[in-house]
Amino acid sequence: MTELDLSPTPTVTWPDSYATEPGLSLEEIVRPYGSSTVVSFLAADGTRDSASYDLLARRIATAAHRLRAAGLRPGDPVAVTLANDLPTVTAALGVWAAGGTLVSLPPAPRRNREGYAERFGAVLDAMECRLHLTEAPDVAPLTARVRALPIAALQGEERVGDPEPAVPRTALVQFTSGSIGAPKGVAVRGDTFAAHVKMISRCFDLDPARDTVATWLPLYHDLGFVCFFGSALYARTTQTHTDPKAFVLDPSRWLRLLAEERATVSGAPNFGFRLASRVPYPQGLDLSAMRCCLNAAERVVWSDLLDFHEVAGPIGFRWEAVMPAYGLAEGTVGVSCTLRDRGPVLGPDGHVSLGPPLPGNRYTVSGGEAPGSLLLDSDWLFEGYWTADGFQRREPGPFDTDDAAFVRDGELFVVGRRADVASVSGHNVFAEDVEAVALTSGGAELLGCAAFKHRAEGGERFGLVLEISPRMRQAAPELARAARRAVSEALGTRTAPVLVVQRGAIPRTTSGKPRRSALREAVLRGELPPRRVLATLT
Repeated sequence: MTELDLSPTPTVTWPDSYATEPGLSLEEIVRPYGSSTVVSFLAADGTRDSASYDLLARRIATAAHRLRAAGLRPGDPVAVTLANDLPTVTAALGVWAAGGTLVSLPPAPRRNREGYAERFGAVLDAMECRLHLTEAPDVAPLTARVRALPIAALQGEERVGDPEPAVPRTALVQFTSGSIGAPKGVAVRGDTFAAHVKMISRCFDLDPARDTVATWLPLYHDLGFVCFFGSALYARTTQTHTDPKAFVLDPSRWLRLLAEERATVSGAPNFGFRLASRVPYPQGLDLSAMRCCLNAAERVVWSDLLDFHEVAGPIGFRWEAVMPAYGLAEGTVGVSCTLRDRGPVLGPDGHVSLGPPLPGNRYTVSGGEAPGSLLLDSDWLFEGYWTADGFQRREPGPFDTDDAAFVRDGELFVVGRRADVASVSGHNVFAEDVEAVALTSGGAELLGCAAFKHRAEGGERFGLVLEISPRMRQAAPELARAARRAVSEALGTRTAPVLVVQRGAIPRTTSGKPRRSALREAVLRGELPPRRVLATLT
């Protein structure tokens, strides 16, 4: 393993020109005629579905033609859950090519589909959405006003005229990752989306002659669709996407994918780095091509980065390729990011720097260097929210992200969600603090965790739920005691209750973040399935 240089580096910022220089319009982005580079999708069984961008452009034109024939009018919203497969992506881009607004729905849960249809159907009704693109031809409509249209019906390579209608002002509605109880659709302008993916492609320095983007991230989430698929489409760069479930079932598939594709650009939330560091790999993997790998969408944990480097470093994955970043759907996706070829930097109190602001972003933090409210002013801010009550336009001025953060030497450090902070002995402790300490206490057996604030006798405290493999059942009681002890020593707060559960028992958002309020209710009401609870400390 290479020796790490963790010394502080002089503050350097991203070039403003990445945001201000001219670029492609969204209409031009979705018509990649003439490009021979390839976009590929790998199914869970390993089968590959590929198309050159030129072929994709012709398929998009066909999808647009068939959507218009099915009744799509310019400006109409069209709902679809963006699966990681070529037909769905073709259909979704066909919505833009036909002049519609793409409404990116999160996937329906395996249970309570009726509740999902009721909640999201109410938002679609408020938008006056009439079309829902579906993989299953006999899927029940989300609402009486919405007609289901099979994605398969939009596939083809017909020689059709391309009318090139203008994409409407609102091009994309992407639901926030926490949109479970009361869905909120973030409305993004077409010119904002186009300029934002141009900016990201510049930050990655994407070059079709050199680069391959490869991820397992779900495309129904902004990190997968906007950051990686969108920037690669903009730059006409080769890209490969695999089924997210394949990574969850076998975390070694991520690094194997990067080696097999000779990928240069990738990324994952922090839990992806953690899981990838805890599985064996075959001999002969070569990750020396990797040069940009985002760690974003949740708190970056320093110990997980070190564990990842210990595994991936010897097979060529450079420490300097890892780029901790911060973003949110309301900012289209990207807000700040570590610069290329620098590597992660450890800051005050164990927090990892998320880099300087990305071009076009400006933010302020109330409280100076102490953690305060993070307010975002940006060229990439959303227009407003679509909800069941209609469109709620964003208030003018900086947007309150609901995150607590501080800035040191021009770089951003996000501490946690302001709703998940408790006052302990005169100082603030965030749920993310509890989780970060607990993760360092469990070793390779601990696959994930979530903390939640609740009120108990004597004031506020945190409950803690740890996830492990059911094969490690015998280690569960000691893991619970070790986590409680570590949190108490590091943060001066006693966690109770502490549960150890089978992996997958913690309710999560579509991006993999813990749904803390839902977890709190399930734990305190005793609603977690008893067979999945392996140990409990009260």
